[in-house]
Amino acid sequence: MSVMKKKTPKEPDQSFAAQRRMLLNSNSSFYIQEAYNTLRTNIRFAIPGEGCKRLCLTSGLASEGKSTTILNLAISFADTGGKVLLIDGDMRRPSLARLLIEKASPGLSNVLAGLVEAEEAIHKNVRPNLDMIFSGEIPPNPLELLGHPRMKALIDNMSSRYDYILIDTPPVSIVSDACEVANVTDGVLFLVRQNSTEKDAVIRGIKQLELSNSRLLGFVMTGIMDEGSKSYKYRYRYRYRYKYKYQSKYAYVASGRKNAGEKPVTNQTESKGTKEK
Repeated sequence: MSVMKKKTPKEPDQSFAAQRRMLLNSNSSFYIQEAYNTLRTNIRFAIPGEGCKRLCLTSGLASEGKSTTILNLAISFADTGGKVLLIDGDMRRPSLARLLIEKASPGLSNVLAGLVEAEEAIHKNVRPNLDMIFSGEIPPNPLELLGHPRMKALIDNMSSRYDYILIDTPPVSIVSDACEVANVTDGVLFLVRQNSTEKDAVIRGIKQLELSNSRLLGFVMTGIMDEGSKSYKYRYRYRYRYKYKYQSKYAYVASGRKNAGEKPVTNQTESKGTKEK
């Protein structure tokens, strides 16, 4: 059995404090709320049929706002009255527990390693109608754990209890974790960030998903703001400026434009070639 590395609790830093201010609440701006409403509606059309809707979110590179986006999306679904389970499937650089100032363990890695039962890892009512499973202790073999039959068994079991299951995953252009998770979901959302994401990273990520026969539902663009004003608009504009490097076999680190202190992001999805107006 793999030996897991204990995570040392860290004090919230400025970047997490800035991300917390971006989380959806009753005081969020109309533009932000409407962006997530549109994203939520597009996902519903992209995954028709009855039963639990299961999807994962990935990106081309790190530090592009995935965790904030998927948490806000989960809150948006929960606000409609649907029962939602959000899972932090990024067991390399997990963010959701730190974002919400919660204990990460026991979590997904502990469940998949057979150390605890799933029920012990569920944090109930983090927000109304929203339960969460955090990453757990950082394992040496996250890809193997995500590909283990226990992962499918977990998602199948939770599907009978929830209307929506959302899973955060690492950047698919760097590691293949999202491809394993996609095998137990209805599809993948691909996040890109304006003025940040490299075009080549998107292309590599899409090819990786295609090779694993993953179903790409659409793209979510974050960090879109109308130039010269404080209001966020729906746009499709791409400017690529980013670099990344590998830190080790089991970790990745991003470098480039800093995100700390940025204003809240807005999101939209493009599905099957149809753009939101």
